[in-house]
Amino acid sequence: MGIALWSVSALLTPAQGNTLQIEISATCENAVLLINGRIYSGRPVTLSVPIGETVTLQAVTRQLDNCGVQQTLHYFDRWDFNGEPYSKAPQQLRLRAGQIPFTSNARVQAVYRSQRADLCDVAIDAQEGPEQYLHGTFVEVRPLDILGDGAGVTPFVRSFDTLTDIFLQASPQVSLENIHYRFVRWEVEGAQVLPPPSADPTLIELRCRASRVLAHAIYAIATAPSGCPDLTIRQLYVDVPQISPYAWLLSARAHVENIGTVTVPISSATAFSLNGQLIGEARTSPLAPGAGEQASTTYLLTAGSYILTVMVDSKQQVSECNEENNIRETIITVP
Repeated sequence: MGIALWSVSALLTPAQGNTLQIEISATCENAVLLINGRIYSGRPVTLSVPIGETVTLQAVTRQLDNCGVQQTLHYFDRWDFNGEPYSKAPQQLRLRAGQIPFTSNARVQAVYRSQRADLCDVAIDAQEGPEQYLHGTFVEVRPLDILGDGAGVTPFVRSFDTLTDIFLQASPQVSLENIHYRFVRWEVEGAQVLPPPSADPTLIELRCRASRVLAHAIYAIATAPSGCPDLTIRQLYVDVPQISPYAWLLSARAHVENIGTVTVPISSATAFSLNGQLIGEARTSPLAPGAGEQASTTYLLTAGSYILTVMVDSKQQVSECNEENNIRETIITVP
């Protein structure tokens, strides 16, 4: 039986005023959707969402006896955003107006397919020799799995449709119980995975073919270097111009600098949060001692008061001389 995917198209228009329009539907009209706690069918419905408000979606029906004239079982497959695959998670899809990706009028659709996808579980762990597991090691996982989960700390499992191409990226350095470890290689099902010579050895790509795959990041005890890196925010620049009668555009730039004596060994993350909510994340290069780089983000605001928090090394992947100087905050008042 072939896989039947049905979709519709709609004209997207620029946002007007202080609200955004979102059209929500399903490829099967007899599907049941929960939108902000209210029950709808799969037929298109359009909502006006104020900037800053959240739309919560749930595909209640995971399996349908038929889809229109298609008298065959259909299964929930994913959410599409503006015609592109966005999330495999049927539960708790949350979209905030004004925040990426919902920054202009948009269309979201629950996609059903006529053949259930086989699943593959990827079990991820880290170790430093036989039976010497390094539990608590951070590993990046892309794309998000069927439940909407991505990165995690070992040991953990992510579930994907079979034949999905998956990227795993290990932390190049790990410190556990005052012991420092360095990344050596990836092993999948006990076999070493060799990336191309020019590629980052911590990053591998695998295609999930079996029902369960075991992936291990292998580490070795590292000699402690003389000195250490130390990331901090030298300057924080904020600009909030008004772009409509009810909306302002926050532009935030942080000058990230390594004030330590050793080069930062990896690209690190800088996180921007408003009132404790993450609004953006930027990557900075491996910085030599004394070197700096700009990290920036933008975000739509309505009138109100906000606390902007910027944190370097937000994923805590860099062992620094001083972990206490990674945060800088400022108060923003929008009239």
